[in-house]
Formats: sequence, structure tokens, C-alpha cells
Amino acid sequence: NAVHMLNDATNGYSGGDGGWVYTTFDGESWNVLASMGTLLDLSFPPGTSASNPVGYACGDNGQVWEITSTLQNLNSPSSSTLSGISAPSVNNVWVCGGGSIFYYNGSTFAGQTSPGGTFNDIHFINNQEGWVVGNQGVIGRTTDGGANWVTQTNPDTQNRSLYGVFFLGTDNGWAVGFNGVILHTTNGGTTWTIEGAGLTTAFLNGVHFTSTSNGYVVGNGKTLIKFGELTSVDGENISPGAFSLSQNYPNPFNPITKIKFTIPTSPLNPSPYQGEGNRERFVTLKVYDVLGMEVATLVNEEKPAGEYEIEFDANELTSGIYFYQIKAGNFIETKKMVLMK
Repeated sequence: NAVHMLNDATNGYSGGDGGWVYTTFDGESWNVLASMGTLLDLSFPPGTSASNPVGYACGDNGQVWEITSTLQNLNSPSSSTLSGISAPSVNNVWVCGGGSIFYYNGSTFAGQTSPGGTFNDIHFINNQEGWVVGNQGVIGRTTDGGANWVTQTNPDTQNRSLYGVFFLGTDNGWAVGFNGVILHTTNGGTTWTIEGAGLTTAFLNGVHFTSTSNGYVVGNGKTLIKFGELTSVDGENISPGAFSLSQNYPNPFNPITKIKFTIPTSPLNPSPYQGEGNRERFVTLKVYDVLGMEVATLVNEEKPAGEYEIEFDANELTSGIYFYQIKAGNFIETKKMVLMK
């Protein structure tokens, strides 16, 4: 159910339903460290060294454990399943499960006033700032170590439950959950947007980013989604000088969304068009309904090399699925977007 690698990438810990906690010292072979009840989540403070590790685990029946060279069962704050744990520093630990959030100061647990809901995962970036997510799409944030929690607005009208949350600093965060929902924020959760709509319907339960341009989402059915640089069919990185069409943002939208595309510094196939003014840079960007009928033309002109962002106002259209397509010489790409009024 959980795995955590320390900063050197060869020392780590894992555990799951069987109750065993495993450790590795070389990143390849794993050995039993100790046993506990079902382990659901693991957390080690940033910068934890392999020579003096201190981490924490939680699981069924309200169990919370401290992990050092062995396991120590901490006095349980609850008998309910505890599914999420976060330790931004030693002896500063938050754990959530059911309708409860608890804080551990190194000696005792204390219940905190929650934002209201049933919680599945929790993530703190320091001893003050943290987020919690749960059933029916609930998202809560604290900026004072959990003394006060504020419910944040989730744009998902389906209220899909969330099972994983991760933040890179104060602003950039992601949350994932039921039926393939992926949420992203760039302002600490003041506003969230839905990413990758329609990408998968898998149950997503884990998310981790190493930077704003590199991250992973995992879920049931061996689902693994990577967020990063665009790649070509053979796996090589696409040059920044290539045509590209980005997913509209936000998506779903009402009634305005933005579409980004890139025109390369040189044509993809220059030889057929030598002396013809680089015809591939004549760009059309059009919007179609599900029947293939054109409903809007956003671009229909020659464009010099560069990155562009076009605003699409769908105020006169009805709710539903639409497609936008870019054409530039031999380059054609189509993407789906959803208008929800």
C-alpha cells in the first residue's frame, strides 16, 4: 500500500495488507523489518538519513507506528482506520481517517477540528501548511498546523472521492481519486482545475511530483500516468521547435477557456514548400461539435514562430463535448474539451 525512498534513493521502506514492513539498503533487495497490522501509509520527514531514520506509518484499527531500526506502536488516537499520514519533521505528525484528523507531537495525540467530511489522505509541506482530501471530493487546508482547517472549492461537479494529495511548496498541488479524477492548483488550492479529463476511468490513489514539470499518478489496474515533457512516437524528446497543441485550460469550462499552441522556428518539411513562404505556418484552429459540424474558427492566418494562447468564448453554445483541431501544413492534431453550463 505504501513505499518511501530516502534521499539517497537506495534506502527505503514499504508495507501493505500482510502487516509486514520491509526495508531496503540497496534499492533492490528487500528484507522484513517488523510486522504490524495492515499498513496503509508511510511518511518520513524530508532529509531523513539512512544512518538515523525516523518515520511513521498508519493503518487499520487506528494503528500508528514510529519506524526507526524497528517499529514502536504509538498510543492509538482512534479505533477507526487511519489511511493518511504526513510527517514534515520529527515529532510533528498528522494522521487522518474517517471523519478525524489527529496531530502527534512526539508524546501524545490530539484531535483537531476538521473541515468536515471523511478523509483519505493528508500532506504537509512544513509544520504549519497542509492539505487533506477525502470522500465526496472534500479538500481542506490549514496554515496554522491544523488548529484551523478551511474547506476549499472543488470544481468537480461529480463530487468524486479523492484518495491522494501532494504539494510542491505552497502553491503547486495535485489531488487524485475515483474514476480518474485529477485536480491541480497553482495557488495553494484557492482555485483547483480538473486536468486530463477523460484520460482514464481508473481508481487513482497515489500522486507524487519531483518538479512542476515531472510527476506520476498511480491507480488500480496497473495504471501509471506520467506528467512531463512531450515525447515522440519513438520515445525521444520533442524539440521545443516542434508543432504542439495543448489541452485547453480549464477543462471542463464555462463559458471561457484558453488553448495554447506552438509554431516551430522552422517548417517540419521545408523541401516541398521552398519558395512558397513556409506554407506550414499558415494555421487554422477550429472548433467542432460531436457531429463534426464547425462551430467556431479561432485562427485562420499565417503565424510566425512562437507560442500562442487563444481564448475561446463558448457563451452561445450549449453544454456538451466539443473538439478543437489545429492544421498547419502536414501537422494536424485534435483534442476534446467539455463545456459545462
